[in-house]
Amino acid sequence: MSISYTNFKIHPSIGIARLGNSDENFYLSPEQPGALPIACDDMGREKMDEKGNPIRIKSFKDGGDLSKILKQGARFRIFAYKDENDTDGKEIEIGGTYDFIYQNSVTAPVVVKGKVTDIDWTVHLANKKSSWYEFKETDGQQGYAPNHPLRNPEITQPDLRRQLITDPGPLTVNLKQNRGAFAKYGSGSKKNDFSKNKKVAYPQSFPPDDIKPNPIETLGNLIVNEQDKKIRLIVLGGNGNSGSTKTPVITSFVNNDGWFDDISDGPVNATIEYTFMTTTYDGDKKIETPTKGTMQVQVPSWVVVGYPRYIPEMEDMITMDETMHDVFVRKLAYNPQIFGVPPFDKASNSPKTQEELDIWRNSAKFNPDYYPKFWKDIWPIFRRPYEQTTYTMVFDPSDGGDPHNSGTGGNLSPEKLSIPPSNGQDPNLKLRLFILGIMRGENQLNQYTVESLSKTPNKPRLMPMLCGNNPLSNTAPEKFLAVRETQLFFLKQWAAGKFVNECMEWGESNPNCKNPWALPPTTGVEIDRGVLGTALGGAFCPGGEMSWIMQNPAIYSEPYRIKHAPYLAGGLTIPKPIADIDGSAAPDLSKGLEPGDITKYIGVPWQADFHECTDNDTDITYEKWNNLNLDSIGDPIQQRIAYNIPWWPAHRPIVVSNSANDPQVYWASGIPDNNAGDLQMVQAWKDLGFLIKNGPVGDNGFYQIERNNDALGDPVKPGDLSLGQEITRTKNI
Repeated sequence: MSISYTNFKIHPSIGIARLGNSDENFYLSPEQPGALPIACDDMGREKMDEKGNPIRIKSFKDGGDLSKILKQGARFRIFAYKDENDTDGKEIEIGGTYDFIYQNSVTAPVVVKGKVTDIDWTVHLANKKSSWYEFKETDGQQGYAPNHPLRNPEITQPDLRRQLITDPGPLTVNLKQNRGAFAKYGSGSKKNDFSKNKKVAYPQSFPPDDIKPNPIETLGNLIVNEQDKKIRLIVLGGNGNSGSTKTPVITSFVNNDGWFDDISDGPVNATIEYTFMTTTYDGDKKIETPTKGTMQVQVPSWVVVGYPRYIPEMEDMITMDETMHDVFVRKLAYNPQIFGVPPFDKASNSPKTQEELDIWRNSAKFNPDYYPKFWKDIWPIFRRPYEQTTYTMVFDPSDGGDPHNSGTGGNLSPEKLSIPPSNGQDPNLKLRLFILGIMRGENQLNQYTVESLSKTPNKPRLMPMLCGNNPLSNTAPEKFLAVRETQLFFLKQWAAGKFVNECMEWGESNPNCKNPWALPPTTGVEIDRGVLGTALGGAFCPGGEMSWIMQNPAIYSEPYRIKHAPYLAGGLTIPKPIADIDGSAAPDLSKGLEPGDITKYIGVPWQADFHECTDNDTDITYEKWNNLNLDSIGDPIQQRIAYNIPWWPAHRPIVVSNSANDPQVYWASGIPDNNAGDLQMVQAWKDLGFLIKNGPVGDNGFYQIERNNDALGDPVKPGDLSLGQEITRTKNI
């Protein structure tokens, strides 16, 4: 009998599913940034080529119907880890032997060697948006004030308030019962609505049947499959439906009372079924009896259902992986080689209690001798804005110096920036220092240009040139997006010449040389980070798939793992002012999160904010408003100056081209840039085009496919005055 047991973890730690209105077909989430999704069969089994590599999808709509978007399924699997020194793990298999903890009603816990027979997967999706507080930029990040406004404020009775939560209840599936749906009892007529006429013991809550324009009867489905002896779970989200209990009108990009949608999130748990041999004796005769046992996976997971990713291969300026990695490095002692207490080793940076963690945070610092990798840590920061300014947004260089030129000889040319000092020679030091000077830091969130680098009126603009968490109002403003502090540390090391060029060490023939995500990830941690690399990591106003709550270390049980909160059936938490009326449960981050707690911060319906996240007239004079000249006899108030700043053009493109030789057109042509357009997007999202890398040899550009011109009309070029032209405006707050 073994003296230790196997540690089991579900990967990815946070899976990303995406909405779609196709009745049957779907694809799998990419597990690496910059990659197309993975093709699969109707059970979610991955399709592979003759070399064993995943086949990537190149069509995002169903069977040529340009109004049917395929759903993206989040794939989960379980890895076994032998001990604390096993950092890679290995996916478990049917028939595989592992050390399990076995206990029944008459025996104490013992460790047995058992063989896997099945996995019981349990997922609970919910949508809490309509029951939550109003989104008001950065308010709420440090907790909500007692008088913070609520969505649907007229509903103050706790039981009725809970009815604003879409909560179908938890669902369990396995190889024996390999399909299930988060559907309303008694509903469903489509192939994947598996719960039709099936009794539901959980006290479900769904929006009223008569919401318009689209009812919500399901939050999605579960499928379990077996592939190469491995048991995987596929989570599919909702149909992209949004509806209102009132006459459908949208007046806000983020808070619309009476509205519901089928975005969702929730915990993913699993219990492993296994068999082992129990030994007994009849005198001297040894008798071995097959015995069944179960063991709950010790490290569970989470799933988030977001909107479609219309440019899956284009990486965000800051990914969710990079945002979370920064939190874990600086707040949870995740990688002491980067940030920690000298001598920056694991032994000196392993706080066990909250008190030890607080002491560590007060003493830890960045390691001055850490060498980041150029192609992994540095180059993406420069490559991404160039791709976005070239293919998905309008960038006017006349507003200020354009630092984004990455062509040969440009100031972001990788041929120069990737060469570290050698033999005491560093010909590119001055250029690297200039680039560092135009990178926006955390103390420059409201600064537009770099005042110190140029004596001419044409000051270089700070990078990234994207909207921050709050460019809308001048209360706790964060006008512009800044790279995360860990990324800025990497840049400072690089500027000082303390960096590594992987290609010079590994050789150009190494497939991961210039792209660390060239190959599909194989370890659990790589899958965790790869999946999160496909989600938006900022700005959060309120955000993409997730919001600023992901930067709060209190929600994690360990790096990359959401802490699961206990909750009662039908008793999910509601805002404290309402919960206090009858003693109902209110959220408590110290206990963790429950179903719906990640996506409740996002706008409702999701299509409104998505439509308005094009660009923004951002006031850049905030810092100077209080500098009054008391000796002046004129108006001392500074003139307001606003510049057109994009939001997140890797998610929501502004302009696109169909090929390298075609002119750019507005992506959302046919949908006016106003609240009426927000309402139109509730239906039109499914007709919009996707972008893939589809250019001629040597171009590798991003070009549009599958746009439904019959529904949206012909696209409009910038400068043409026609219905649907994008007119820059500030989000309606």
